[in-house]
Amino acid sequence: MGNTKTVAIAGAGVFGLSLAIALRARNYEVTVFDQHRYDETEYQPGCDDQVQAASVDHNKIVNLSTNTDRAIWLIDDFQFRASYGTKLHYQRLAIESRQAWVALNKTREHSGVDRGDLFVNCGMLRVQPSDQLGALEKETLANMEQEGLRDTQFVKSDPNDRERARNLGWDHKLLDFAIPGECPPKSFEAVLDSLAGYTKSSEACARFQKTAAAQGVTFRFGHEGKLESLVEEISPTSSHRKVIGLQTKDGVLHKADVVVIAAGSFSTQLLPDLSYQLESSGGSVVTFRIDKDDTELWEKYSPEKFPVITWKSAKRTSDGKDIGSVYVSQELKTALSKLAIAFTNFQPAPNGTPFTQHDQWSIPLPPKESQYVPQQAIDAIRTFVSIFLPEFEDAPFYSTKLCWYTDSLDNSFVVDYVPTYAEKSVFVCTGGSGHGAKFLPVLGEHAADILMKGEESSSYMRQFWRWREDLPRRNGLEESPDSPRNIGGLIKTVGSVVVIGEERSCIPKLIIAKEDPARTRTFETGITTLKD
Repeated sequence: MGNTKTVAIAGAGVFGLSLAIALRARNYEVTVFDQHRYDETEYQPGCDDQVQAASVDHNKIVNLSTNTDRAIWLIDDFQFRASYGTKLHYQRLAIESRQAWVALNKTREHSGVDRGDLFVNCGMLRVQPSDQLGALEKETLANMEQEGLRDTQFVKSDPNDRERARNLGWDHKLLDFAIPGECPPKSFEAVLDSLAGYTKSSEACARFQKTAAAQGVTFRFGHEGKLESLVEEISPTSSHRKVIGLQTKDGVLHKADVVVIAAGSFSTQLLPDLSYQLESSGGSVVTFRIDKDDTELWEKYSPEKFPVITWKSAKRTSDGKDIGSVYVSQELKTALSKLAIAFTNFQPAPNGTPFTQHDQWSIPLPPKESQYVPQQAIDAIRTFVSIFLPEFEDAPFYSTKLCWYTDSLDNSFVVDYVPTYAEKSVFVCTGGSGHGAKFLPVLGEHAADILMKGEESSSYMRQFWRWREDLPRRNGLEESPDSPRNIGGLIKTVGSVVVIGEERSCIPKLIIAKEDPARTRTFETGITTLKD
């Protein structure tokens, strides 16, 4: 471990928590900083209107390829899967993580305090774009075969798979959905992944935070935890700056041998050196309410009877890109659906930002403005609902919001030392790209090994998570502020009211659900239309 003994981690989400526990197990002195009072809210959504962290969500999909009302949530790309096409390293990591979730479930079963599974193995139905298997699905099944996992996958049209599903009790989740407008009628092909399900993200983060604290990790929340700046000094051995700690909002300097940036979609603002590799994007979240007295719907969409559903709504493009994913999942109190349309918010970048596009970069909207969902996402959600959740086709939304993610240039995480700082004084652990939450139990083990050993790390993820300014910007990061996904400059707060700003072409309409009277008054209107 050398002389590195103290680590300050900025960010108490999935990445920060997982790394903190792994480093503490290796005898590091670890302090985690976060501006939000997770010690009070226990990561529960809705407890703090200022929280925008993607970790603070009811649940995340685990795709390995009560007396309260239930809500159907429609959210953007947040999944936990082992089905990664040709990316065997992520498939391997997902299987490793699933084993850890199952072990956690067993631990909770024998606990007098923690009860209920953090991972719910309800299965995932991967619905195809047509009545045939898509190219990505064929790659996934081939890799499952290679890894000895093909028996966990059930192709709907395969008689042998259907028989095996019946024998194992999975056949009732091989659901049949008609393709709209087909004559004669056809149904979508689908594959049921019996390894998959979802995790209770907020509950899991709260559990890991308490575990970390019990193991000796120090937490500073609120003003005491809000990172104001990195504290630098001249390095005697390098022309680069050396960071010796961080200063928080309360003016206190916290010295550390290594400062880790694990702040999700706010990482680029804390460390602009990441501006080429990462970009903030807003995923669309809407909810439908199921009344607790509607026992028929409550039962139909229970995890015992209804799987997570992912629909690849469009075929692979000519350049090999897979697009158009839509997701739905559920739990005892909340059913979640996830829609893969992410929007950007380009704003003027600070002077000196290493990488910008027309002097702009995409960062999260403020919390109040993030209550809006672009019409492009709403239209895709409504199409999805009409096919897979027909009871809600004409139902009003219960709530809407944008959940802010951290997209990387190739959809892989960024876990490495920052080369522009001397003596390995700054480390980054971020870039979840909408699929990081499911790795909470194991991500930190790999990240800690990289922090300790650098290029000598034995983690099989090392080469994929390295600092990657040498790669081209893809995964949507190649798009400029002129992209139709950019909603920057369109909404802003004036006083206590959110208003529409500058009108521009090619911009989708924005919509907000009337979640409650107070919020409706704040936003003044239910639907706002922008001119094309």
